[in-house]
Amino acid sequence: MSLTDDLKTYLKEVVEVDYVGIAPVERLAGAPEGYRPTDFLPGARTVVVMAVRLGMGAIQAIFRAHEDGLRHALCIYGTHGHMFTPNIHLNFAGYRAARFLERRGHISAALPSGPGGGGAPFSHRHAMVAAGIGELGRNHVVLTPDWGPRIRAVSVMTRADLEPDPLYSGPKICDMSKCNICVEMCPSHAIDPVKTNTVTIGERTYEYGFIYPDRCRVSAEALTKKTLGHVDQELPLDPTPEEINRAREKIAPFNKFDSVAALGAGYFCAKCLAYCPVGGEDWLKTVSSQQMY
Repeated sequence: MSLTDDLKTYLKEVVEVDYVGIAPVERLAGAPEGYRPTDFLPGARTVVVMAVRLGMGAIQAIFRAHEDGLRHALCIYGTHGHMFTPNIHLNFAGYRAARFLERRGHISAALPSGPGGGGAPFSHRHAMVAAGIGELGRNHVVLTPDWGPRIRAVSVMTRADLEPDPLYSGPKICDMSKCNICVEMCPSHAIDPVKTNTVTIGERTYEYGFIYPDRCRVSAEALTKKTLGHVDQELPLDPTPEEINRAREKIAPFNKFDSVAALGAGYFCAKCLAYCPVGGEDWLKTVSSQQMY
């Protein structure tokens, strides 16, 4: 087998990632200066992108919190769907992919994954699209045909000249003209129903959703009662950073104890990820048969 086939087999069968995509660095040439693959690794030719599916049980916790009032169930999603477990797995996957390639003579650099991963100065989302794993959607994240937005990813730059995967070319994964569920479900109105972003990756231009980051923080950090916080405080639709900081000071002390590792950000939402109907037959069968909602 070729080096590309050997690498993909190793990552899927031994390292246990669910998706492996390969993109030539030229597809990400439009990234801002300082954020391109060759800025991190001069001479890099290829980006290897790995992603894992989030577990059904972790997603169930989101529904149980929002539908059944079991707010504390979100510790399951926070640990095994957002903060720790998937990203630790991906960080080791990146490390092992880089070792695999370097042991074969190709200098490689693995980037960190997710919150707690060092703050990756690189967009794994755009790399996933460049590697053919999926498309950007209304909720500002990458969706795959078979698992929707319920995935996490990591990237490795390498000087190895690997065989690239084609960009995704199947049916539109997130059709913003027909579906607005993530917009309707967002408790802080963080996803704009009309405004969009565009990005050019490779030879294609993609349109995807526009997010108001400060509105999203209201939900993600459970700063109000309607976003699963303990304190019934109100914030304007477009809070300023100062208003968010004041709201953080007012939240109950045990609000932080509920968060992952008491880091102050509770990850108490994820509704746009959980309620998204995209995910192919496997996901839809589970929704209907196990009463996800």
